[in-house]
Amino acid sequence: MQFIEFLNQRQNIEKTRNFNVFQNYSLDGLKSVFEHIERSFDQKKPKPIRISVVGTNGKGSTSHYLACLFSKLGYNTGLYTSPHLLTPLERLQLVRNGEPSLPNIEDINLCFQNFFLADLHRYDSLSYFEFLTVFAYRFFHEQNMEVEIWEAGLGGRLDATKLVEADFIVLTKIGLDHSEILGNTKETICREKLGITSDKTLSLFAFQEEVETLPESFHNRQRKELVPLHVISIPPKESYLETNFLYAKNIVSKILKEQQSSVSKIPYVSIQKPKGRMEVLCDTPLVVFDPSHNPDAIGTTSFEFAKHHKKFHILLGSLPDKDLTGILDALPEPYLENLILWEGEGFGRFPAPTGKLKERTIRHSSLPGLVPLFQGEIPVLVLGSFRLYGIVANLIQNTIKM
Repeated sequence: MQFIEFLNQRQNIEKTRNFNVFQNYSLDGLKSVFEHIERSFDQKKPKPIRISVVGTNGKGSTSHYLACLFSKLGYNTGLYTSPHLLTPLERLQLVRNGEPSLPNIEDINLCFQNFFLADLHRYDSLSYFEFLTVFAYRFFHEQNMEVEIWEAGLGGRLDATKLVEADFIVLTKIGLDHSEILGNTKETICREKLGITSDKTLSLFAFQEEVETLPESFHNRQRKELVPLHVISIPPKESYLETNFLYAKNIVSKILKEQQSSVSKIPYVSIQKPKGRMEVLCDTPLVVFDPSHNPDAIGTTSFEFAKHHKKFHILLGSLPDKDLTGILDALPEPYLENLILWEGEGFGRFPAPTGKLKERTIRHSSLPGLVPLFQGEIPVLVLGSFRLYGIVANLIQNTIKM
């Protein structure tokens, strides 16, 4: 059996959206699996720096920039992220010399066969995300990663990545998402995410605006969460990606105090954008993809795009459990030529937009209806879900061939 085959047999909540499994969820069973893997580690190898990244918006890009910055300073860095755009191997990136790359599938299968295969019953009950997290823990050790960046999947207190017991916790922006699991206020959600803190945690990093707007979450932390808090202020930037780069840069300079001078010399433009974040999929017409999928993120991304484009289309597709009404309300209506709602299989059906936007809204649930969008001249911003990436990328490729 190969790695991908076993992985695809796991229950994948990202696809089923069956969040009821979290009602009585505990990390106790998974903890014993992590302990088993840790006992297998070569104790002669130095322990890596481990960083957990939690938050609602900006986790993926902040994780990416942290990994690239550490690697530019000479640290081989493992980057664990989710979800993926096209292949699950994206979740296990190896970052060297500032360049993220997918792991070699032969190395992945070798790790799976040499360590996991003989003892497969131990992992049978694990979900898709749990097994990937466990696998990454072992794989990064085999690959001699000196720094490991762990992006949490959902929440923090009960997230599988909590069990790596990170040295440092990085909190990104907090928004309302997965409220049925994490809580229906930003304070509650923030506290849930800060629950990723363990006895091994040395420091917590947070944006100044989060600390100021969610004071209870930070000042009423449980005793075990009372690690030193570093509050970081970033001046407003035109791009949310640049904001997250500067945030990551501040964090790295505080962790590696002796290399602050080297960190300060790394410019934003020297590091490639994280894939799937404000990514240009086509130049003519301009098609830009971003996975923003809650009202706060949708608003930030679409208004950022509007600064450079007076009129554009938005192609929007979101999963059924998202705040579809809130997402529509966050759109920059005056700038929209048309709003195209993608409601194909697995995607949610949006309520009718209100006001002037109602007249400029088109619904599609079959791919041929989207083709004219990529044959015109008006820019297109694609938002709402990671799942749209493959759909749109394939459609653009096929449209160009037509």
